Amino acid sequence: MKCAFDKEKLWSLALNNLSDAEKAEVNLHVTTCSACTEELNGIMTFWNITAALPEPEPSADIKNKFIQNLEAYKKEQLAKTGFWDQLKENISKLTTLLVNPRMAYGLGMLVVGVVVASLYFQQKGSGKSEVAVLSSQVKEMREMLTLTLLEHPSASERLRAVSYVNEIDTVDRRVKDALLTTLNNDENVNVRLTALETLSKMTSDPKVREGLIQSIAQQASPLVQSALADIMLSIQEKKSVRSFQQLLKKPETNEAIKTKIQATIHQLNT
Repeated sequence: MKCAFDKEKLWSLALNNLSDAEKAEVNLHVTTCSACTEELNGIMTFWNITAALPEPEPSADIKNKFIQNLEAYKKEQLAKTGFWDQLKENISKLTTLLVNPRMAYGLGMLVVGVVVASLYFQQKGSGKSEVAVLSSQVKEMREMLTLTLLEHPSASERLRAVSYVNEIDTVDRRVKDALLTTLNNDENVNVRLTALETLSKMTSDPKVREGLIQSIAQQASPLVQSALADIMLSIQEKKSVRSFQQLLKKPETNEAIKTKIQATIHQLNT
């Protein structure tokens, strides 16, 4: 007999999208249900396989072929306005599929296509407003892809998610908050350090600065603690002194880091 348990909760568990109570409920069920145990193992195997997939390299003539096909399709089937409406509708439909993690790989290829399209119309000097709309769509898709991959069980995929942020001109508040959450909670030190490096480029945002200050006392890794000290010193953030003082009081703080923190506090106070 098939188990009637909600299988979507198994995906949510893999994506770490459940509350503590919900996690406990799912974990309890999995321990007593062989069918759900097998399905959860399959989900985790899928994540590991997708994380190992190589990134496809576009062929040298992909841009020319895309432009030719795009021009032929536009002439034969749609007027200019209809073309853009249809393209935006397709982008919107594909974007909604991001709720399914299995579509993230395909989204990358979609972004390539949209970018090539925008370059084409910029070169033609027409449809400037449409290009602006498309640029906005690309930005939104990159943000959604970033938010999705930051929940990926694979550290390499989470690192990739952080790298996508560097391709966004104006980073959305949701992405900044997600990076701060990653900095504070990710189990992988390299992911936390990469998130911190990206956030260090956004310190002109008062909320990011405040988030970094609050993060100081939450960090247990000497590498992250040291990097935070360097950042606070480089931006002369005197409000961070209290957080560093709290870190000094913790007995588990590395002695070498304590020395660096004391020097950082001294320089911030002078």
